[in-house]
Amino acid sequence: MKKAYLMATVFLLVTFHNTVCQTVKVPLTLDMWDTVGTKPIHETYMGKECLLLQSGAIMVKGAELRDGIIEADISFTQQRGFPGMIFRMQDQFNSELFYVRPHQSGNPDATQYTPAFNGNAGWQLYHGDGYSKAIAFKFEQWHHVKIDIHGLQAEIYLDDMQSPLMRVGELLTGWKSGKIGFTSGGVPFRIANVQYSIKQGAAPAAIPVPANGAGGLITQWQIANPIDRRLFEKNYQLTSEIKEKLRWFTQTSQSSGTINLAKYIQPMDTGKAIIAKTIIHSETEQVKKIFFGFSDYVTVYFNDKALYSGADNFMSRDYRFLGTIGFFDALFLPLKKGDNELWFVVWEDFGGWGVKAKFESMDGISLK
Repeated sequence: MKKAYLMATVFLLVTFHNTVCQTVKVPLTLDMWDTVGTKPIHETYMGKECLLLQSGAIMVKGAELRDGIIEADISFTQQRGFPGMIFRMQDQFNSELFYVRPHQSGNPDATQYTPAFNGNAGWQLYHGDGYSKAIAFKFEQWHHVKIDIHGLQAEIYLDDMQSPLMRVGELLTGWKSGKIGFTSGGVPFRIANVQYSIKQGAAPAAIPVPANGAGGLITQWQIANPIDRRLFEKNYQLTSEIKEKLRWFTQTSQSSGTINLAKYIQPMDTGKAIIAKTIIHSETEQVKKIFFGFSDYVTVYFNDKALYSGADNFMSRDYRFLGTIGFFDALFLPLKKGDNELWFVVWEDFGGWGVKAKFESMDGISLK
């Protein structure tokens, strides 16, 4: 009896293991896919059965993945667009994305990983190592892509299945199960040989964030509810009318110091600003240099007075300007002894809604 029970238990464990690790090949029949926008076309292209997405997106019907591997063959033309793969998709506004930029073939931003929060894909906040990588594309031919997702990391392979093109150090929407699919990104996009496997992984440790003020970096912010940005037009002094409209809550940045403000809006929210505030306690009256970056527009208020206004949106400075965020600007803050308030009032066009800031030195100051 005990032996039979043991054998049955082993059989169930093996069956469970095979179920969660089994590779699922997704048929390319339209009934196996959910469509957003124009329905794809089923065809044969360069010897492969495939789906042609002329616009919109498609998701594998009934499939969800938190940890696992997604693979597909993809083909696209040499024109400006952003075709790619969607994973850990919670809804149409929140997901993880990997896509290619055919018009940037061979350039450092030929490929892109980014999260999307509330309909805002934040590529301007996420660039460089772990987010974008150069590769030369083969147009109107087949590439093979594989994404290995585990915990808060992922390896992304393109053609070379031995060496990852990109290692994503932090999947920014978190360790969540979600749908998988593909987006046309505004260009004709073909997909073939789609398959995925689901793995059962242990809950990952959180990515550590530096203490607020460590190395001058601001990692704790007071964030206000979205507010009509027109209240700040030609408004050089913060008023009680504005302050009465605000409710504040503490939020932590990513480990890099960037805080993605799109997390705190409603999907498709327009005409609104988000305010990020920090309180600086100074031991003496002094001047402190602070470096900062923002996307896309900002008005900076210091102790209730307008101090700076800037635009960092796509192509705002010249036709090659991407609007990517970094510690590219600086201010000299005339600190009074005691507490000082610094506000970044930020609003957005597209491509990333965020702010980051770092003091040159923390000598004689602390952050609240």
